[in-house]
Amino acid sequence: MRAIKKQDVQVKGYSDGSPYRTRKYIIIDGDTIDMSNTGMTLRLIPNVGDEKIAEPYSGKHTFPGATSVKEVPLRR
Repeated sequence: MRAIKKQDVQVKGYSDGSPYRTRKYIIIDGDTIDMSNTGMTLRLIPNVGDEKIAEPYSGKHTFPGATSVKEVPLRR
């Protein structure tokens, strides 16, 4: 059951309507973050490379060479 929840978190992340939007951070496996359905600003911190600020609904963000990206909401 835990594996299903992790997969659910990986797919939904901080997207609009996600039950995980209140988490302090989420670590996403892979090198790409899709902000297409996410209405909040996130700080994206890859395990390799430079971090960036992703604006709401800003599309896909790729971090070449990264195997995971930490998403941290910027609450304003």
